[in-house]
Amino acid sequence: MGIEKLTGSLVGEANQGAQEIVKTAQWHVDQMLKEEQSKEDELKARASEEVKSRLAAQRNERLAWARLEAKRIMAEAREDAITGSLEGFFDALKEARKGAAYGKFLEREVAKAAGELGGACTVHVAKSDAHLLGKLHNCKVVPDLDGLGGAIVESEDRTVRIDLRLETVFELGRDGLRKEVNDRIFGKGKE
Repeated sequence: MGIEKLTGSLVGEANQGAQEIVKTAQWHVDQMLKEEQSKEDELKARASEEVKSRLAAQRNERLAWARLEAKRIMAEAREDAITGSLEGFFDALKEARKGAAYGKFLEREVAKAAGELGGACTVHVAKSDAHLLGKLHNCKVVPDLDGLGGAIVESEDRTVRIDLRLETVFELGRDGLRKEVNDRIFGKGKE
């Protein structure tokens, strides 16, 4: 019976040792699983933050683009409104030629230009405007001008020309008119 007892005792000790090894191994496996779960949770949290960050950046980018696009559309609409008003100005110029103020303007500006040139000069006007000019000293009136109206005053030797055509006067004052139209349509200082 001695061998059986010894064998049973060895087997019992071996089983107990095996159980301790299994317990220790199980504890290590549990620790590794906890560690891996912790790493996985950390990776998920970082990935979630990265997604949130990218979504926020993309949202901000789209909002900025939408604001720029809205400003562009508003600027185009304002430009269309101002351009439309200025184009209507040409129609108003045609009507203005029929009034007494146009005749006074033409006579005053031509006399002033002729005075600046000094000597003899030639005044080019539209045929329908020739009668609006009074007697001009030392000037020859030639009714050969096309366009909306006004005049071109030219020195005798043709080296100096003063362009008083309505189109030219309009173009010279265009920036000021644009500002005035803008102020009247949209309020002061909003161009």
